[in-house]
Amino acid sequence: MISFLRKLRDNNINSKYLKYALGEIVLVVLGILIALSINNWNEERKIKIAEQNILQNLRTELLLNIQNLKTNIAYHELAHECSVNLLGLFGTDVSAIPTVTLDTLLFNSESVYTFEVRNGYIKSIISSGNLDYIQSEKLKSMLTSFEGEVINGLEEFGVIQNLIINRLWPEIDGKISSSNRVASNGEYKDFPQGTYTSDYPWFFENRVVEDIISNIDSWRIDALEDEKALLEFFKELLSILDQEIETNTKS
Repeated sequence: MISFLRKLRDNNINSKYLKYALGEIVLVVLGILIALSINNWNEERKIKIAEQNILQNLRTELLLNIQNLKTNIAYHELAHECSVNLLGLFGTDVSAIPTVTLDTLLFNSESVYTFEVRNGYIKSIISSGNLDYIQSEKLKSMLTSFEGEVINGLEEFGVIQNLIINRLWPEIDGKISSSNRVASNGEYKDFPQGTYTSDYPWFFENRVVEDIISNIDSWRIDALEDEKALLEFFKELLSILDQEIETNTKS
């Protein structure tokens, strides 16, 4: 009887030790799982913070591009409007129109404004591999194609510049005062007046000049469409950025 009780006591002690050991194991496993969960949460939080910083910086750079591109489009629309007005004067009597008015029209129509794209941050993200921090596949795709979109949106302005520099200016030099055209605009303060009066009756009877102005403006119309398409690309990119920033803020 005593032997049986001793065995029963030993079994109870072993059972207690076994339960204690199992409890310890469970606690250790739970501790490891909790530590891993906290570590994963911290890593995800770091990734979210990094992504948010990237998105905010991209947004800042993109807003500058949108503002500058809108300004360029406004200038080129003015150039187109002035070109149309000039073309309407060919073959007409312009003697009653003030020379300064004609100078201003011609100056605006021969102006091409260069869009200086700001893409330093986008390039740094792509080259550094930080593009992987961004979750949106569409956003990553648009950022990757950003440079190509800019090239496509602006390439035709090079043709316009060549027409002006290589065709228009050599044709009218010595007949239409360059100094007076620049001074009439008022953009360049204290710019000196030319020493001769522009011969606009000759200008508006010259078929070659008319064709050059027409060619310049036809190219400008196409270039304006490309420029506006680029602006829409920027706006779409901004919309996606704003959505991603808002989503990250809420999560």
